Amino acid sequence: MRADGMQWIGRLVAAVFALGVLALVGGIAVQLNQAEGVPPLPVFLGVVGLAVLILMAGACLALISMASSARQGAEALRRMSLRGGELRAVGPATEAPAPFTPTNFAEPQPQQAPAKPAPIRPARPAGRSLVAER
Repeated sequence: MRADGMQWIGRLVAAVFALGVLALVGGIAVQLNQAEGVPPLPVFLGVVGLAVLILMAGACLALISMASSARQGAEALRRMSLRGGELRAVGPATEAPAPFTPTNFAEPQPQQAPAKPAPIRPARPAGRSLVAER
């Protein structure tokens, strides 16, 4: 199966994301090793950078997915137009009534009462009964 341009761009985005994560983690590790204490600003900026990188990669992949779906829809429409615009029915061909006809607005039929009543539960014994002991 041959990969098209959209798939290659998606792979490129994934590769850039992986390299960005590795660079951020490596930069934070180097700064933590060189510091005497725990520097809060580089760690905070690294976490913020990681969050921004995740959001940017997600947005890029979402745009690529939408473009791919739109292209597939356009190709399907083009193939349908080449066939002459006919749509083939999947199920059995039945004539549907017009949307606003008197038959659509007919009164609903009253539901029939159940022929046999539901069984009656036996009466519960009166009084208290012990269920469990301590």
